[in-house]
Amino acid sequence: MLGSGETVWLCGDFGFDGMLARRLLSVLPPVIVLNGLRDRPFEWLELSCHFILDEALAARAGAVAMISRLLDVIFMQLLRTWASKGEVGRGWLSGAIDQRVNAAMSAIHADPARGWTVGELATLSSLSRSAFADRFLSIVGQTPMAYLTAWRLDRAAEMLRYGRSPISEVAGHVGYTSQAAFGRAFKGRFAMSPLQWRRADIL
Repeated sequence: MLGSGETVWLCGDFGFDGMLARRLLSVLPPVIVLNGLRDRPFEWLELSCHFILDEALAARAGAVAMISRLLDVIFMQLLRTWASKGEVGRGWLSGAIDQRVNAAMSAIHADPARGWTVGELATLSSLSRSAFADRFLSIVGQTPMAYLTAWRLDRAAEMLRYGRSPISEVAGHVGYTSQAAFGRAFKGRFAMSPLQWRRADIL
């Protein structure tokens, strides 16, 4: 007999949609196992679980919204704990954890249309241009400019799929002044034109 006493399983699920969600899923393993949570002050986990169970059993008004937000908190806290153990590998999540690289990534995410240079991003990260470029590549697995391009095109893919803005506006929103250049870059990443992507039911 491996143990005794009552075991309570608390299960939740998440639905992901869109191109940007793939960035999260691509760096996660099939299963994350966190051991020894009681070795640290994880009262928030037990408290959150109690709140979820209470909301689920009482079926009060707004229970679904409450449970959804609490699951979000648990997921992010567990993800942060897992990432802090150094098992993340290279990718955007490693960049988000690194304080200096995250400064540049956050700026890119906030304003993808800006004509960012490696020097400007290095300044935001308080590093020299060469040190920043080396650090970004080693942590994220892409050069800063390659990451910027990929982010712009992924953002455009979501806008094309879920929005109704003209393709020219989408191109401008993610930093392309030429619709032709945008079309070439988009096709290079997704193997179809922006118009074909908008019409295709592939997500």
